Amino acid sequence: MPAKTKPLEKQEETKKEEAELEKPEAAGTRKPENLFSKEQLIHSERFRDRRDLLEALLLSGGQYTIRQAEQMMADYRKGKVK
Repeated sequence: MPAKTKPLEKQEETKKEEAELEKPEAAGTRKPENLFSKEQLIHSERFRDRRDLLEALLLSGGQYTIRQAEQMMADYRKGKVK
């Protein structure tokens, strides 16, 4: 027996609902990201395999978001070898 499909109207409604969910939040309504010290990031479980890289890239006393730390590591890994 073939699988039942939704009527065309329901399919269009579903697509509209999915599109609404995928829209980025309006500017100014985003929740601010938490800031972490170099030491907090180095000792976090999330970065346990990349502690040496964070140690080299981050400045002592600096405050970073997780996104910033990940971006700094990605930029470093994409850099050219001299």
